[in-house]
Amino acid sequence: MDILISPTEPYEIKSDFGEYGISAPHLPSDYGWYVKGKRSLVQRKHIPGDMLASIQDGRFQRDMQILLENIEQGGRSYLLQEGHWSCDKQGMILNPTRPSGWSYEKISELLSTVQEMGIELLISPDISMTALVIISQVRWELKEDHSSLSRRPGLVAEWGKPSYASYTIWSYQGIPGVGADIAEILFKSAPTWEKLVDMNIAEFQELKHFGKKRAERVYNFIHKGKL
Repeated sequence: MDILISPTEPYEIKSDFGEYGISAPHLPSDYGWYVKGKRSLVQRKHIPGDMLASIQDGRFQRDMQILLENIEQGGRSYLLQEGHWSCDKQGMILNPTRPSGWSYEKISELLSTVQEMGIELLISPDISMTALVIISQVRWELKEDHSSLSRRPGLVAEWGKPSYASYTIWSYQGIPGVGADIAEILFKSAPTWEKLVDMNIAEFQELKHFGKKRAERVYNFIHKGKL
């Protein structure tokens, strides 16, 4: 599984891909790969600053055009949002703590338009998780069967209080070697990805059905993008 990476991407991200990452000077987007003869491209936008600046200076429109051309050629295209949006009480996006002049409603409309054109969205909580998000997406494309979500149990929660347990457990199964049972064990100790990332190898080893090798494999994949 080879993932092409633009040389202009930050080193802290490139190093997280480990053996999967290959520098590609002529890549039209930030990341790319080939699955079943089709090319996938990813354009990364750190939010809010990079995203808003690229919209204002025209880079965003040019980037989306490249992604659209890739779709027209039979490939898949993704816009990866890295970070979190924050707004004031009037719904104006903060950048980083001051109103940016952009309303979240306007950005939401823009993202809906992007999706309507066939560009899919990926979300990375922060730069340390970006490689994992991309590697997981490549693994998803490599799968022959994408019907697993339809077989997952529905959300179980107290009335009026949403629960995302089922979806979190499902997402943990994107880690190589982690099936439904192991994912549930992980969830009991780390009910969110943030808490899972904070766990060290010793803490993984304390979990049921976790030995040293499994603990190291899960930890290395989460933090280094490789087994």
